Amino acid sequence: MPDLTSLKVSPEVRDRFAAAAKARGLTVRALLDQLSRQVADSALMDQAARQMSRLLEADPEAWDDYLAEGAQWEQTTTEPLDA
Repeated sequence: MPDLTSLKVSPEVRDRFAAAAKARGLTVRALLDQLSRQVADSALMDQAARQMSRLLEADPEAWDDYLAEGAQWEQTTTEPLDA
C-alpha cells in the first residue's frame, strides 16, 4: 500500500466530499485523486494559455508561424474523411 497522509478539514468539507464521492460511486480517496489531477491539468492549460497570449502580444509574426506550423502538422497527420 502506498504511503498515506492525513488532511485536516472541517466536518462540512468532509461531508461534501463524502456525498460527492458517493454520488459518483467512488471513495473519497479516489475522488480527491481525480479532482487533484483535474486541478493540475487545468493549471497547466492556464499556463499554456498565458504563454500563448504573451507570444501573440510580444511577437505577432512568431504567433503566425506557430499557427501555420500547427495547421501544417494537422494536415499531414489527419486521415482523409473518405479513406
